[in-house]
Amino acid sequence: MTITKEREGPKEQLTYTMKSCKLITGTLIILLAFSRVFLQPIFSIISDCDETFNYWEPLNLLVRGFGKQTWEYSPEYSIRSWAFLLPFASLLYPLNKALAFNAEWNFYIVRGLLGFGSFILEISLHREISRTLSISIANYWLLFQIFNPGWFHASVELLPSAIAMLLCLGSSKHALNYLSTDSTSSFLASITFNLIGGVLGWPFVLVLSLPICLHYLFHHKLIVTVRTVFDSLVIVSLVVAATFTLDSLFYGKFTPVSWNIFWYNVINADASSGPNIFGVESWTYYVFNLFLNFPLPVLILSIIGISRKRLWPLWLSLITWLLIFTSQPHKEERFLYPIYSLLSLAAAVGFSTLLKSVNRCKLTRSVIKLCIIAFVIIQATSRIMAILDNYSAPLDVYSTLYDLNNESDDIVNVCTGREWYHFPNSFFLPDNYRLRFVSSGFDGLLPGDFSEEGNIFSKIRKIPKGMNKKNIFDEGKLWPISKCDYFVDITSDVNERKDAFDPNSMPQGWIAHSCAKFVDVENSKILGRSFYFPTSIAELLSSNYAEYWSKIYGTEKVDYCLFEQVKNV
Repeated sequence: MTITKEREGPKEQLTYTMKSCKLITGTLIILLAFSRVFLQPIFSIISDCDETFNYWEPLNLLVRGFGKQTWEYSPEYSIRSWAFLLPFASLLYPLNKALAFNAEWNFYIVRGLLGFGSFILEISLHREISRTLSISIANYWLLFQIFNPGWFHASVELLPSAIAMLLCLGSSKHALNYLSTDSTSSFLASITFNLIGGVLGWPFVLVLSLPICLHYLFHHKLIVTVRTVFDSLVIVSLVVAATFTLDSLFYGKFTPVSWNIFWYNVINADASSGPNIFGVESWTYYVFNLFLNFPLPVLILSIIGISRKRLWPLWLSLITWLLIFTSQPHKEERFLYPIYSLLSLAAAVGFSTLLKSVNRCKLTRSVIKLCIIAFVIIQATSRIMAILDNYSAPLDVYSTLYDLNNESDDIVNVCTGREWYHFPNSFFLPDNYRLRFVSSGFDGLLPGDFSEEGNIFSKIRKIPKGMNKKNIFDEGKLWPISKCDYFVDITSDVNERKDAFDPNSMPQGWIAHSCAKFVDVENSKILGRSFYFPTSIAELLSSNYAEYWSKIYGTEKVDYCLFEQVKNV
């Protein structure tokens, strides 16, 4: 076999290379489909309570008629879009009427749709990269997308930033086509993808289209640019009109949500209101965050990749986004989602550039290539497994509520205190179950409840009591512990003065119904929380480097439990 290959001429070698690339591409596509459509929808955690209370809960209201309500959905402020949730509700509502299944399936159906959407858009961009750059760069990009811990959870999250991240795939595809063909239709398609993401819920995404607009302006005659501007305004008008009309219908008044978001976060932000009241971080926050969500070689290669001048509008979008959000005091992981695919693309280009620089020595090239790919796969897998192993308990425990034999139609109160922000969403509650909050050490504004009286519009338009945009605590959101039927908490020490429930010294009549292991953040080392090491490897390192290993690695677990109040005890 080897001898035959060595005797092949240029034509035979080219055929062999093409077959090899097709095999690699096919394997990567299968892995991508398996991850996006199966692994992620089922196993990925909910990493941000904003996803739960600002998107899953309102979606549960649209589908099932109840849910927790945050101040953002109060008609007084209206900075969240119902149009964003409407496509999902339009599918789930008739499905729930036609079929009898546990409501938690709604959660997995939506995740499956998001994962499938990510898969389709990624395959589409892969083909464009292959056509405009090279098949090897396209395959490197696909590899970096599959083994991307950040994308693993972000692509199935119900968040505007996550949807914008997916839409940026379509925008990048058409941007590449435009940069290679100078097609105006591709230019318009590119900015339309970002426009939809911006108007539907996250206006800041529009910044990503500015560099390609500059490119178009510099490379076309004035009359052509004017005509394209007109076409763009038509697209903007249609998207804005549709979104504003739907949101205004739901809120019962003229409601430009994207403008309200911009007004709250930028123009009208001050020391007592605005995003900064929810915490501020230094610029190093995103450095550390990127290291957790991207394998180290990918980050290094992305720096090399932005040297490809032909793609400067894409790289300028990436750099501009990082500069803008690094300069903002309030930082969150999800704020970087829209540039994830651009980082992978820059890394793929950088990887190709690096390998070409050592092309004369095939052995060196092969060793470098193998080492980098192995490092990427190992680090990404270690990070993903750590997240699943350490933080999956809330999904596992709340799922057991459907196993309870409660045939009564009376309202059943599932309470939580200090663990309120790990509640997955009300799709994990049977129809007559409701989530309640009891007193704990949290002193900010907790979510309230959407009204359950009247039709869907009256529920949404009713102004709730005790809402404010300054994160001021409202005691009206609390529920008395004596009226709780179930309680969810972790078995770690409590603050006896602040916590209403002590799982380590339960009142008479309470028992642990179901439990799962959950990471004890305070007593675990950061390396142990962030990356997973197989037990055999961890023990080997511990035995040989005990003095150093114990300082950086170690994970402690506590029980994350559903407690039940047994009646007549």
